[in-house]
Amino acid sequence: MSYTIDQFGPSDLLSSKKLETRRIKVSEGDTCFYEGRQFYTFKEFDIPNNSSETIKVVAQGDTIVQQFGASLLIGGLRIELVVGGTEQSAFTGSLPTLQANNTSVAPDRAATVSFDNGGDHTGGDVVDLLLMDAGADRGNRQPTQSNATEDLLLGFAAGTFYIRLTNTGNEDCKGVFRARWEEL
Repeated sequence: MSYTIDQFGPSDLLSSKKLETRRIKVSEGDTCFYEGRQFYTFKEFDIPNNSSETIKVVAQGDTIVQQFGASLLIGGLRIELVVGGTEQSAFTGSLPTLQANNTSVAPDRAATVSFDNGGDHTGGDVVDLLLMDAGADRGNRQPTQSNATEDLLLGFAAGTFYIRLTNTGNEDCKGVFRARWEEL
């Protein structure tokens, strides 16, 4: 059953023009999920002591970062979201970009944000930072998991960004990096 409300109010109170997915604007997350504009990626990492790993992010359009963080099993980790700087070597590997809504009614849509790894990057301005410490592996194979995520929404125009994962501990740093975003 469907119905209409006459004189509902300004059109900017609705999150979309589509009848099947529009909502009254309360939260930016709901509509993008149902319209297939929400995506996520992840990367398992094992970073040696005194080392770092960089992920290059290329956004072709405006993007709202909804989740940015990691689950850390062993070691200490500094996660920086960086703009600018200099690429020192080519980024040759790719991370998966997956649609968050894979239901049968969700539109099939390709992501316009890509994640590549395998290269090096220096400098730039840090626009977000997370620090984590899960402790050392004491040989008992039962490290304490540590989770951190940025819960504040961050909006970015099209551009290139870098995510630096730096081992801050005295041994290998092991865990999973995750990001979730909405494409406008």
